[in-house]
Amino acid sequence: MKFYRSTLICTGITFMVGLPTIAQTGPGFVDDVADAPIPGIALAIAAAIGIGCYKLRKRN
Repeated sequence: MKFYRSTLICTGITFMVGLPTIAQTGPGFVDDVADAPIPGIALAIAAAIGIGCYKLRKRN
C-alpha cells in the first residue's frame, strides 16, 4: 500500500478535527452522564472532509 500526500493530508485533518471532539465528549463511565448530541456544524465539517478526501483520491 502506497501512502500518497493526499492520504496523509486527509488523515491529518481528520485527526485535527476529530481528536478535540472526542476529548470533549464528557467524563468517563459515570452513571448519570447525559448524552452529548453531535452538533450540526461538526457533522457538516466531517462530511466536507470526507468529500474532499474522496475528490483528492479520485483526481490522483
